[in-house]
Amino acid sequence: MFDTATEQTQKSVKLDLSFLFSQDPESRLRYIQDIGKATDRVLGFLKDRTKPFSGVQPHDLKPLFEKINLNDEPQPLEEVLDELKHLYLDHAVAFHLPKYIAHLNCPVVVPSLVGEQIIAAINSSLDTWDQSAGGTLIEQKLVDWTANEIGFDNGDGVFTSGGTQSNLMAALLMRDAYTYKNLNHDIDEEGLPKEKLKIFCSEHSHFSTKKSAAILGLGQNAVISIPTDENFKMKVDELESAILQSLIRGEFPIGVVATAGTTDYGSIDPIHQIADIASRYQIWLHVDAAIGGGLLLSSEYKYLLDGIKKSDSVTIDYHKTFFQTVSCSAFVVKDSNVLSLISHHADYLNPKDQKKEGYPNQVDKSLQTTKRFDALKLWLTLRNMGKEQLGAYYDKTIELTKEAAKLIDAHTSFKLLNPPSLNCLVFRFEKDNSVGIDWNHLNKDIRKALFYNGEAMVAATKYKGDNYLKFTILNPSMTPKDFEEILSLLEGLGYELMNKLEYKIN
Repeated sequence: MFDTATEQTQKSVKLDLSFLFSQDPESRLRYIQDIGKATDRVLGFLKDRTKPFSGVQPHDLKPLFEKINLNDEPQPLEEVLDELKHLYLDHAVAFHLPKYIAHLNCPVVVPSLVGEQIIAAINSSLDTWDQSAGGTLIEQKLVDWTANEIGFDNGDGVFTSGGTQSNLMAALLMRDAYTYKNLNHDIDEEGLPKEKLKIFCSEHSHFSTKKSAAILGLGQNAVISIPTDENFKMKVDELESAILQSLIRGEFPIGVVATAGTTDYGSIDPIHQIADIASRYQIWLHVDAAIGGGLLLSSEYKYLLDGIKKSDSVTIDYHKTFFQTVSCSAFVVKDSNVLSLISHHADYLNPKDQKKEGYPNQVDKSLQTTKRFDALKLWLTLRNMGKEQLGAYYDKTIELTKEAAKLIDAHTSFKLLNPPSLNCLVFRFEKDNSVGIDWNHLNKDIRKALFYNGEAMVAATKYKGDNYLKFTILNPSMTPKDFEEILSLLEGLGYELMNKLEYKIN
């Protein structure tokens, strides 16, 4: 009776599984047609969009989603894709357009898109050799290549979801390496030590450093922010003083985070000098090069990373400055042995004897278990385009940033805050001969107005409590004319808003 019911159930289920297209000509044709339909929608988005954003607001879009019942009868793919166009594609931010100059989103190269197609269809999970085989070796080859470019002789690492995860891994290794070596304390077995552990970073470092400390049970107050100079780079004398003061208080400095490319200013901390201090006090040095990692590609500007090979670990975000699709990032260490601190073994997944037998399981050195084969995108890009071409793209973005800085600095309506370093410029609309204007309120609303008219997109940030605008220049196809047009849009909105009473200071 049970077998009969099972057979009837199986007969009534329509199989719609991807592997069938390789066996059945009709399924294969459908696969090709459906992928083609999706590609047509993507090409339409790339070709037809003339401005970065539609200007849609949440109260406009939410009602469309409220009408949809996900338990309704299934619709033909053509209709589903048409619906997706109205719900998503028409309003997706177009990072590829030259007028998009806001966050750290780069346009992507074609080999990366090809990689995404293969990744999705094959659906490998790069946690164990028996799920990925050649994929594991591709990822490892790229980790080795990155380590070599950094200057690590015995490096290792793993691909991650992004800079936040990579920085978390750095903080984790700082904590565990220090407590195991200096306090003879095994956190895996004994939990957090009672001692106060401290991490040092620039006041302009990425927020993920504090977030990591909180996640790891150290608390955000475990992170000590070091002041920066006029170019937004960490003051090394202040760093050493802070470490000494921490020791005097009976605390335990465990590591320093040097930033190679701050999010707002693109500034690079003096890595050489910081490395010497970290070595003197025998603490971990991590370089967060999520932004500045693209310098590894550069023939002209790689010297800006001088000293990075002295670090213990490095964060690299390929999806920021290597023109890769999200996500594509890596965490790389100088000494491959330290990754054993985060290894956990399960008999059903990665038993210890597999390592002795020479099976490379990426899960042995990863915070993730199931893990996408994101390395394939960078592999195809390097093999198809080459490092030199990617480096030329990156160098072009730095040159464009210098051009934009000149335009802003010479403009009578804008005040440039930081000199060009990598790809970020912070400035604001402000007229010397205008008095009685609330510039903070005005600059905040200029950015908002530009966002909702969609003609261009810039970012916003704060410096010493004041509101500023920000360019993030990662598109090598931009020209000085694009900057001029964006500045003209910002200036026009500034003058339009200035005339309103709400921006007058009483």
